[in-house]
Amino acid sequence: MTVPIDAGAGLIFIASCVVGYAVRRHTRKTSTTLPPTGDIGAAFTAGATALAALAFLFGASAPAVDAGPGGPQPSTAVTPAVPDAPSHPSTSEASP
Repeated sequence: MTVPIDAGAGLIFIASCVVGYAVRRHTRKTSTTLPPTGDIGAAFTAGATALAALAFLFGASAPAVDAGPGGPQPSTAVTPAVPDAPSHPSTSEASP
C-alpha cells in the first residue's frame, strides 16, 4: 500500500528528524555517564516540537478531495420556509 505524502509535508518531517538527531548528538556529547548516552526523550520532544511548529508555520495541507467525474455537483436541497411568528407576546391585550 502506498501512502502519498505531499513534498512540503515530507520536507517538514525530514527537518524535524534532523532536529531530533542533532539534539541526540548534542546530549550524547555533553553526557556525564560512561559510556556516554544521549537523551532520547529530549531528542524525541525536540523533533515533535519542530514538527508541530513547522507544520503550523508552513501549513501542512490536507489532501485534495476527489470530486469524481464531472467535478463538484451543486446541492439540490431545499430549505423549508419558516412562518413569521411573534417573538414576544403582546402586552397591550393582557391588561388586568
